Amino acid sequence: MSGRVGDLSPQQQEALEKFKNKIKDVLQPHMDDVFLLKWLRARSFNLAKAEEMLRLNLEFRKRLNVDNLKKEYKVPEVLTKYFTGGLFCWDKEGCPVFYDPFGLLDVKGMLQSVQCSDIVKFKLLILEEIWEEFKTQSKKLGRPVEGLTLVIDLDQFGMRHMSKQAIDVDIQILKIFEANYPETLKTAMIIRAPRLFPVLYSLVRPFLSEDTKSKLYICGSDWKESLLQKIDAHYLPTYWGGTATDPDGDPKCRSKICFGGSIPKSYYSGSDETSVTGNLTTVTVQNGSCLTLEYDVLVPNCVIRWQFKSDQHDIKFGVYMRKRILKNSGQKGEELREVVPSEKHNSHKVLAEGEVLCTEAGLYVVKFDNSYSWMTSKKLQYNIELIIPSKETFQEVKGAAGQFNTEQSQDK
Repeated sequence: MSGRVGDLSPQQQEALEKFKNKIKDVLQPHMDDVFLLKWLRARSFNLAKAEEMLRLNLEFRKRLNVDNLKKEYKVPEVLTKYFTGGLFCWDKEGCPVFYDPFGLLDVKGMLQSVQCSDIVKFKLLILEEIWEEFKTQSKKLGRPVEGLTLVIDLDQFGMRHMSKQAIDVDIQILKIFEANYPETLKTAMIIRAPRLFPVLYSLVRPFLSEDTKSKLYICGSDWKESLLQKIDAHYLPTYWGGTATDPDGDPKCRSKICFGGSIPKSYYSGSDETSVTGNLTTVTVQNGSCLTLEYDVLVPNCVIRWQFKSDQHDIKFGVYMRKRILKNSGQKGEELREVVPSEKHNSHKVLAEGEVLCTEAGLYVVKFDNSYSWMTSKKLQYNIELIIPSKETFQEVKGAAGQFNTEQSQDK
């Protein structure tokens, strides 16, 4: 049995009645059977876990004043104008569809324009809007509508989307979603995924429930056909292979869906919101010398990510690599070649951070260079991470997951 209204086993029906009794002290008018069964399904009808989840949610809503967020929180204009995504029409089963051309989000500009807490509140408002749409569609169709079809377009997704701060915000939002909006996702269709996707998935995977993982689907090159299997053409924007347009003929339906774009610097807050998000190692790089750190990258498409700051003085930073040579092969080892050009960074003024995709296996060398300074030693604090795509990426995500390790994969 599905565990939904009208499709309950005797045991599930009994669990529902017991659940109502356990939470009767907090039961509210809107908490009907459809609502309560979401929490039970999310915890596999384990009464104790479902009760704990619901009570923690009520505390969360009170703490963040979620019920009054829409009328009391003034959303910064930059979020409404430039944060990608929007609800637009429904799938073939009448469930709402949210389209997110996430690859077009100006991540750096957004983080320089608003506080991370603003992004979280904005996403909360969207989740609340989705649950309201469930109610509206349920009344319209005369049956429960509970799931969201999510279309994530990763065209032009790149390294800029994977800074530590950006990923930390994503993880914070995922944690909130998993803990407080159970059974919201019906399916997530990911289109035009780049070869970076396995790395991205490795970073967020620990924060996804098994249920959410099972609903992810990676579309291949026939993604337009895949979308049309789920969404009627007249409800699918022309931009993604359907026939829907805005009244003015816009094929992207931008009256409902935000397509991001470069954020004007006039929106920048002037304060550096970038913060250190890992444990830092402290060293002194002597005058006239370098600090080199070696990383053995055994498979392609790993990512090296860094943050560093120095005291009072700048320092040069670069990344190099060479291919590994098998012993007794008779081949000569190649010279180190530049992957990230060595440049001076004013890391004594602004935290330096970045990342690089390791497209080849080999020995990668991260170098902090103080050889140009004859008189001054530099105190340095750094955090370097080697992020390796997890094998589970290919085992758990349905669809064309195998495409990510081919030359045909996109990396825009």
